[in-house]
Amino acid sequence: MVPDLADTIAAIGTAAGGAARGMIRVSGPHAISCLAGCFRSFDETDQVTVVNSARVISGEFFTENLCAIPCDIFLWPDQQSYTRQPSAELHTLGSPPLLEQMLATLCLHGARVAEPGEFTLRAFLAGRLDLTQAEAVLGVIDAADSPSLDTALDQLAGGLSKPLGNLREQLLQLLAHLEAGLDFVEEDISFISAAEIERQLTAAQELVASTLAQLSSRNQPQSLPKIVLVGRPNAGKSSLFNALVEKFATSVEQSRALVSEQEGTTRDYLATAVNLQGQVCELIDTAGVGPLVTDASLAGFAQELTQGQRRQADCMVHCLDSTEPAARAEIDDFAADNFEKPSLLAVTKIDLLAEQPSLPADPRIVACSSRVGVGLTELATAVAKAIGRANVEFGGAVASTAARCVDSLHRAQESLESAVALVRQGGGEELIAVDIRSALQELGRVVGVVYTDDVLDRIFSQFCIGK
Repeated sequence: MVPDLADTIAAIGTAAGGAARGMIRVSGPHAISCLAGCFRSFDETDQVTVVNSARVISGEFFTENLCAIPCDIFLWPDQQSYTRQPSAELHTLGSPPLLEQMLATLCLHGARVAEPGEFTLRAFLAGRLDLTQAEAVLGVIDAADSPSLDTALDQLAGGLSKPLGNLREQLLQLLAHLEAGLDFVEEDISFISAAEIERQLTAAQELVASTLAQLSSRNQPQSLPKIVLVGRPNAGKSSLFNALVEKFATSVEQSRALVSEQEGTTRDYLATAVNLQGQVCELIDTAGVGPLVTDASLAGFAQELTQGQRRQADCMVHCLDSTEPAARAEIDDFAADNFEKPSLLAVTKIDLLAEQPSLPADPRIVACSSRVGVGLTELATAVAKAIGRANVEFGGAVASTAARCVDSLHRAQESLESAVALVRQGGGEELIAVDIRSALQELGRVVGVVYTDDVLDRIFSQFCIGK
C-alpha cells in the first residue's frame, strides 16, 4: 500500500556507523513547521520559517533533552525538491546516537520515520522520476563495480525510459490519427496512409524487439547469479531448497529435492530459477559436506560436484541445523568470519526449538523454518542484498528493472506484430487501434505510467530507509 503523502517523513540518510558527518532527510507538507520547532539559526533574520527559496541555513538543533547540536540545514521549501514537497537535509556530526536523538525529536514535532524507499517513491509519484529511474537509484546505491555503476547511472539519466517514452508518445500520436479517421469514416477522410501506419508500427516493433533482446539475454541459465546451498548432511538444505522454490520459483514446473531424515540423501545437485525480491537467480541444492564453512576436498563424485558448485557460486548460503549441540558456537564463528565471496548463514529447523534462537546482530544470519515457512522472505531479501540485486550489467538496465520489464515488452511486441499484420492484410483501423492501445498499456507498465500498488511495494521495499 502506498504510504500517506500527507505525512511528513524523516530518516537518517547516511550509512550505519560513526563518521565525521551525518545527515537526516525530512520531507512533507509540514517539514518547515517541524524544523521550526527544534532548530534555531545563528542569524536571527534568517530562520527556516521565512525562507522562500532553496538555501543553506547554519544554526543549532535542539534535541528533546535540550542538547544543542551544530547543524547546517539544506532547505528546499517548495516544489524544487526531490519529492516536490518541502524538504530538508540536516548535516551534522556523524555520531549514530546523536542522529537517533535528532530523528526522535523530529518525530515529536510532527514527522514520522520513513518507510524503505519512501523518499524515492514520493519522487516517482510526483513525476520527478519514472519507474525505471527510481529503480536505477537503487542500482546506484548498490553498485559494486564500475560497470554496474555506469549501467545504473545511464538508466538514471533516462537511457532506458527515454527511448521507450518517446516510442510511447509516437504511438499515442499514431493512435490519435487513427481515431480521428474513425470519427470521419462516413466522409471517407483519411488522416494517415496505410503505408505510413505500417512504417511507424514496424519501426516501433523493431525498437521493442531490440530492447527485449538486450534484457532477455540475462535470462540465459549461464548468466544467472548462482546461489548455492551448502552445509553438513541433514542440515535442512533440501527442505530449504524446496520451500524457496515453492515460494519464489519463476515457473510452476521446477525441480524439487528429495528430502529424508537419512543423511546423504542428496547425491547430485539440483538447480532451478527463482526470483528473490526482484533478483532472478539460479538456486542450487548440493550434497552435504562437513564441517560447516570449510572448503576441504572430499572423496566421492557427489562431493566433487558440490565443490565445483561452490567455486562457481555468486553467493553461498550455509545451512546450519539449529538443534545441533554446537550450533551456537558455529553461529558465532560465522559472524566473526570474513568470506571471500558473499555468504549467508541459514539457521534452519527453528520450529523444533522450544525458544527462538538469540542471533548476533548480523544481516548475513537468518533464522528460518522450511516446514512452517518462517524466515523465507527475510532470507530471500538477504540473498538479494548479498549479490547486489542490481550490481550486474543487464543489457543496459539494472537487474530489477529487466526482471520486471521483460514480460511487458513481450506483450507489447506481440501487440505490435498483430497490428502490422492487420495493416498488411487490409484490416480495419479500429482493430489496429485496439492492438496499439494494448502495446501502449504494456509500455506504460515499463516506464511507470501504468502501475499498481503491489508493483510499487515490491520495488520500493528493496530500498533502505532514508532513500
